[in-house]
Amino acid sequence: MAFDICSDDCKFVMKTQRECLKNGISYSMGSMWKDEDCYSCYCGNVTAICCSEYVQPPEVPRNCEAVFDRGICTYKIYRKDNHDILCN
Repeated sequence: MAFDICSDDCKFVMKTQRECLKNGISYSMGSMWKDEDCYSCYCGNVTAICCSEYVQPPEVPRNCEAVFDRGICTYKIYRKDNHDILCN
């Protein structure tokens, strides 16, 4: 898993002297993980941080809408009147 600390959307995670805590789960220092919201996380010696792995969608045409797919951590752009049809 690549960890990019330059992401636009990052959150700090609770850190104790020996571990990081996120959503009631303990991670040891040096651990990296991906959470259910598509954030890559790192528990460092000094700080703990989670940054988004996805990019916000580009400008969406008026007849379309962006829908976030948590399974693949990306946005898909669908027609508003029919979510079975992807917009270009």
